[in-house]
Amino acid sequence: MMLLTKKNNQIRKAFLSGSLIICTFGMTQCAKDFEGEYSDPNKVEVISDRWNETDARKTAEAMVKGMLSKDWLSDYRAGHQGKKPIVIVDEVENRTDEHIDTRALTEFIRDELINSRKVRFLNKKAREKILKEIKYQQSGAVAQQKAVKSGRQLGAQFMLSGALSSNVQTQKGLKTVTYQTNLTLTNFESAEIEWSEKYRIKKRFKQSGSSW
Repeated sequence: MMLLTKKNNQIRKAFLSGSLIICTFGMTQCAKDFEGEYSDPNKVEVISDRWNETDARKTAEAMVKGMLSKDWLSDYRAGHQGKKPIVIVDEVENRTDEHIDTRALTEFIRDELINSRKVRFLNKKAREKILKEIKYQQSGAVAQQKAVKSGRQLGAQFMLSGALSSNVQTQKGLKTVTYQTNLTLTNFESAEIEWSEKYRIKKRFKQSGSSW
């Protein structure tokens, strides 16, 4: 009986040692199959023929720079004692055949406008939530002297809206994709278009051995 018990213990130890070796080997192999590194988010990288974050950032920077350099801004400030115009940004419309979340482009445009310090910016998206909170505070649940007062929000003078479209051409392994963004600044009071501009990004790709 003691011999059998001793032999069983030896078999169990051998099994556990073998399992440990196999697991360690497996982990080593998995580690070798996966490699990763951090990348600079501001670095221009072309990894596919699709619209990407770099395209959105470049478009926003170029278009806001062009918008703020035109006469509409100086004309407005000259007629309003040097005050900055108040702008609302509408979400850019996607008119391409791709599934593009244009909120990233809209947010890049918003950030460029705010950081320019040349205009004042209203949070159009948060207005409904703000209104709901004001109504709650005025419902009696909050002490009257501490509740936010209604009727004090600012009104925007301009709305910035736009659309993203694309044109794709392919021929013998060569593919050219042109993305065009069109932005329009509209005066709320007069419905007059104060500024409009287009910005294009063209990308060219080569592929061998198969068609697009």
